[in-house]
Amino acid sequence: MRIGIDVDGVLRDFIGNLINHIKENHPEHVNKILTPKSWMWNDWLPFWTDDETEKYVFEDNFIDLFGIDCPPIQSSVEDWPKLKQWAEEEGHELILVSAQREQTKELTNLWLEHYGFDFKEKHYTHKKHLVDVDILIDDSPSKLGRFKKQSINNGSPIVFKQTWNIKSQKSKMSIDRLSDIIGRVFD
Repeated sequence: MRIGIDVDGVLRDFIGNLINHIKENHPEHVNKILTPKSWMWNDWLPFWTDDETEKYVFEDNFIDLFGIDCPPIQSSVEDWPKLKQWAEEEGHELILVSAQREQTKELTNLWLEHYGFDFKEKHYTHKKHLVDVDILIDDSPSKLGRFKKQSINNGSPIVFKQTWNIKSQKSKMSIDRLSDIIGRVFD
């Protein structure tokens, strides 16, 4: 079985890092940051327009936000060796499937290497449903929904639980940490 795994929100704590970065560099907004309940920037960063947030994240600060200083999701670091061993023993392949922008791809590769996430196969695409995987572990409700409806392999989405995907958790298999798929994934 080919198991697709996303980066941001599954391996890398991008949202937590973004919130901390804003708090450190824009203390005037500390009390205005809301709990992320969607991928829509202005739903939880109401003090900036979408364009201002996009500029802040993907132009002005992308090195800080996506580089090796971005913390990982700790449970994913802890689970990675166990997940790799299980996948090897059961004949599964762990495949990176991530929707990185052009300027964040190399930073993501360095970040993955730094934290020991050694994928043999990587796909950077926003069209995750077109990647040859049987399962996709992701945190994005839209990516999971599209994968469920249009996966080229008729694959199964698995929700990596976050505050912004509560609705998806109710309609799809969900996990709290990567190792939760062990024993739940079958050929």
